[in-house]
Parts: sequence; structure tokens; C-alpha cells
Amino acid sequence: MTIISIEGASAAGKTTTSATLAIRNNALHIPEVAACWEKPEPIYPEWFFERQVDRWNMATRQEPTTQVIIDIDLFQPFWYNWSFDFTLFDGQSLEFVERFYRPFISRQKIGFPDKYFILHTEKQNLRERKANDATRLRRGFELNLKFIEPQKRYFQALNTFCPGLVCFVNSVDIESNIEKIQQELPGCTNDHRYSMELFDFMVDWLRTNQAHSHNKDE
Repeated sequence: MTIISIEGASAAGKTTTSATLAIRNNALHIPEVAACWEKPEPIYPEWFFERQVDRWNMATRQEPTTQVIIDIDLFQPFWYNWSFDFTLFDGQSLEFVERFYRPFISRQKIGFPDKYFILHTEKQNLRERKANDATRLRRGFELNLKFIEPQKRYFQALNTFCPGLVCFVNSVDIESNIEKIQQELPGCTNDHRYSMELFDFMVDWLRTNQAHSHNKDE
């Protein structure tokens, strides 16, 4: 079966799209970390990374019998920390994140999805959706808008190295999101699932590229 991951900025429609698609396809929806676990007190640096390994384990346990939809990228700590110049989370460096993930991917305990779907829309649309949704607080919303352009460049780079890995979806509404994803599902492959070459490219690209061009609009 197929493992996909849905990403995008806050209010882009990730969770609703993921959950609705799972219902339509009788698939397994794996929510983001915060929806599955409470942070321990005190929290230790690797805790969030370990939960990504747990989410992959959930996916591979169910994959033989059902499609799996992962809400938010398992490798998010790489590009998210990079988007903020590795200044968040007590300054967790690229090397720190790489040291955690490398042995897990080499032992096939975590892997890349068959395809990423990146939901995107204009920032004003995101702000309007946030304002009209009283069900979610969306803490750090404005801060997270800053990762939109770096995230786009990162996933474009992955798609260049591994063509077909990423599909960008203009998030107009949930129905159109699902329609686009459904169209792309037959073309999904898992040849790259545990690719160390893809992992090395990801790390090297993040190491050699700046997240921001210091454009005032980013």
C-alpha cells in the first residue's frame, strides 16, 4: 500500500485534508505529535524526534493492509529548525538532528513517504482562515508564516533530486485538495523509502543553503 505525508503552513488545511482523505479511502490517519502525546516534564532534546520514529512505526505496521496518511513530515526537525537558523529549541543544530536520524534511517526504523503533498496558499488566506476558525488556537501562527518560503525551496530541492517525490497543491478548499491528491496517488513509488543518498542530499543541501534571503516579505 501507500504511505503519504501532507505538509504546509498553519491553516493551509493539512489536518482536515488528511483526516477527510483517510475517511474517504478507509485509510489510516496519523496525526501530528501534539495530538498523540503529551510532552514530558522536563522535556529532553530527543523526545520530539523519538515520536517521529513512533509515527513511522505506526505507519509501517498498518501499511500492508491500508493506505497511510501522515499529518506533518517526519523529517520536519531538519527543515523547520533550518528555517529559523537553528535558533529555536535551545539551538538544536543540523548536526544534532542528523546524528539522531542517521542510525534510524540506516536501520530502516524511519523512512521517507512515497510522496509528499505540500499545501500552499497566500498568507492573507491563511490569516483569514485562522481568524474564522475558533476551534484551534494556532499558537505561534505568525512565527510559522516565516517558514513558508524556506519550506518551499527545501521541498523543491528534494523533488529535483528525487523527481516525483513532492507534489505542491494549491489549497483552495478541502475538496479540491483531496481531488488533486487522489489523482496523484497511482503514481506513488517507494523506491526511495530508505535511501541514504536522499538523506545525505537533504542534509548537505540544508548545510550549504541559507534559509532566508533577507527579503523583507519573508
